[in-house]
Amino acid sequence: MLEGGKISAKQMILLLFIGRAITWIAFLSIFVMPPGNQDIWLSCLTTFPVYLLAAFPFYFLAKRFPNQTFFEYTDTILGKGGKLIGILYILFFIHNSALSISHFSEFLTTVVMVLTPPLFFRITLLLLAAYAAYKGIENLGRLSELIAPIIMFTLLIVVLSLIKDMDPKELSPFLESGFFPSFFSGLYLVSTMIEIIAMAVILPFLNDRSKLKTVYLLFPLLLEVFIFMLTTTVIALFGDDLAKNLTYPFYNAVRLIQLGNFVERVESIHVAFWILGLFIKLSLYLYVTALGISQVFQLKAYKPLLLPLVSIIIPMSTMLGKNIIELKEFNSFEIYPWYTMPFIFIIPLFLLLTAIVRKQGDYRS
Repeated sequence: MLEGGKISAKQMILLLFIGRAITWIAFLSIFVMPPGNQDIWLSCLTTFPVYLLAAFPFYFLAKRFPNQTFFEYTDTILGKGGKLIGILYILFFIHNSALSISHFSEFLTTVVMVLTPPLFFRITLLLLAAYAAYKGIENLGRLSELIAPIIMFTLLIVVLSLIKDMDPKELSPFLESGFFPSFFSGLYLVSTMIEIIAMAVILPFLNDRSKLKTVYLLFPLLLEVFIFMLTTTVIALFGDDLAKNLTYPFYNAVRLIQLGNFVERVESIHVAFWILGLFIKLSLYLYVTALGISQVFQLKAYKPLLLPLVSIIIPMSTMLGKNIIELKEFNSFEIYPWYTMPFIFIIPLFLLLTAIVRKQGDYRS
């Protein structure tokens, strides 16, 4: 068996939560999309209902094929065509791993360690992530259980420390541009949630299948609360006009914190926890990718694939964008959703409809 480990529902929720939350902490690209005004914070509230639309095919596929990963039941449903789709998802995860490490190294070399070569950060973090993935899903679950509470507690402390500097008037008027621009913004946020696909891969390793619905519902609810806190904090501090012109809005907010006359440079702690979170995210992506390759090509083990994956992702991350401007352009609402939507919305729905028509899996579910 490729993976004999099991994780709890709590560990799975936190593992998936870290993967997406850590990206939103760094970039908050929601500020440069419709509605483009103070209603951005309301857009966060549309994330959960849009997520339900994206997640229901994955949920019912998991019910029909309870002991199979996404790659396995894709092969079961479509045969050879399923292998082709599996390869597309593998390439999708490799590309997004390269994007994540590019963002990471550009952030550090732009605002924290400007004299350090980006390649140093990329190699170091990817090798550590590969080792964590090598140790298996149980190890990732335990790490997420340790790191996620620290990230959430840190966010709470940051928000409480900045309350005195916030202006609630910056959050109004409400729905100035109407409802649909805010809904579209929620659609963009969900289109970035690649962790929905990762969840479909690791669900067979959930130690209590009765908690399946809990995982599907609590993971996005936790994210919605998180992005809501991030966005309202930044808008109330800077206003939407300034926030949309900041490359790292939340990092700039953290830099405003000064606790008395003795605790300064709080952003260094923020960066440290952000690196820990990104380490978990990359570990999950590497694990899912290696497991996917081994299942699509029916290999006996996924672990020998991890170092070759690292050797592919490092040069790819160098070629993707020469600077943070190019990376942000690709991740903008004009481009990125059209890239991810087939993988998150269209293909899973097609798989579910095909399984229903062919009466494959446990169709009574």
